[in-house]
Amino acid sequence: MAFFDHSEDRYYYFDAGAGTPIVLLHGLGNTGRVWAPQVVDMLRLGHRVIIPDLLGHGASANVGRVFTAHEQAQVIVALLEFLGLESAIFIGLSLGGMVALEVAAQYPDAVDKLVVAGTFKTMATPHRQQMLDSWIEALTQPDGCLKRFKSSWTDLVGQAFADTSAGMMCYQAWHAQAAAQDARNPVNWCEGMKRYDVGPRLGLITAPTLVLAGEADPMSSVAEAQAIGDLIPSAKVEVVAGEGHVFNVPCADEFNRLVTDFLQGHRHG
Repeated sequence: MAFFDHSEDRYYYFDAGAGTPIVLLHGLGNTGRVWAPQVVDMLRLGHRVIIPDLLGHGASANVGRVFTAHEQAQVIVALLEFLGLESAIFIGLSLGGMVALEVAAQYPDAVDKLVVAGTFKTMATPHRQQMLDSWIEALTQPDGCLKRFKSSWTDLVGQAFADTSAGMMCYQAWHAQAAAQDARNPVNWCEGMKRYDVGPRLGLITAPTLVLAGEADPMSSVAEAQAIGDLIPSAKVEVVAGEGHVFNVPCADEFNRLVTDFLQGHRHG
């Protein structure tokens, strides 16, 4: 089965392997396919890998309303229940990290271990509110999703990776995603992201947590990662060398090494 119905929404999810489940959550404007550089390693380690497309992304339904990370977290926990799982390891990048933090704060017993990368503790700052407004303005222009993707491409993966064959393969796949995207989806998410402020609840997280920061991430800084780590009781912060906001792709080897070391070195409970 590849679809999960929740309320009026249908979600697509990828589900492979057996063993301790890991849920991978992607960022805004992307799909679960962004985790391709991690899937083989996770399967090799003996995990069941579950990768949903967030609402309004990929093969999941469009989002016809303002939607928040808080709400998406509730649906992700419902997906676990649908799959007969009480808990899982969660790994989230950017918006996916925001959702993962919400899951861990709202449902601490559902999270065995937590990894968040390139993410945020709040969007409730003047700078980030202005950033989201600028994204909304760009997205609502003709071909807004495609133009927004093209203008942010090197911020996402870094120039060095963009210039490789692997980078071009990635560019073509993400270009097609952006070209097919209904702008109302990211716009509704951006409006919802304005309400995001998980910082005061990070102390509720009980899972061993790894917070990853990209050394040259132009969107989420090392200081932001440290601020998240400081508020979670059992968190450690690591910096990934290299470029790009979606640094699990251009820095896959280092990303995978840090995640693997963390997962193998911690036992929940």
